[in-house]
Amino acid sequence: MKVTQAGEHDMAIDVICDVCGVSTWDGAGEPQYGTMHTSWGKGSAHCGQEYELHLCERCFFSQIAEMKRARWLAVMFDQEGDAILGDDAYGRIRAPTSDGGSGNT
Repeated sequence: MKVTQAGEHDMAIDVICDVCGVSTWDGAGEPQYGTMHTSWGKGSAHCGQEYELHLCERCFFSQIAEMKRARWLAVMFDQEGDAILGDDAYGRIRAPTSDGGSGNT
């Protein structure tokens, strides 16, 4: 959940994790959080609904681990089963570069 300060342009001053309720601001820079977002379209049981969740780093990676586990349970006896659990980049679209930034995978 974004915490905003009222003004001419609402400014986010903090982001609270929607799972554990802890601030994602480390006090030094910007809040550090991950976002899950969806906008359901035609044909969905939730057509027209939109969701956005903010997660701290710990809760974000806990959710990724749970998703990997659910996927693994569906195929654990198949040949690809063990590969899913060993995939450290599950869901990642960019890998960190040596200079600390992000590069494409």
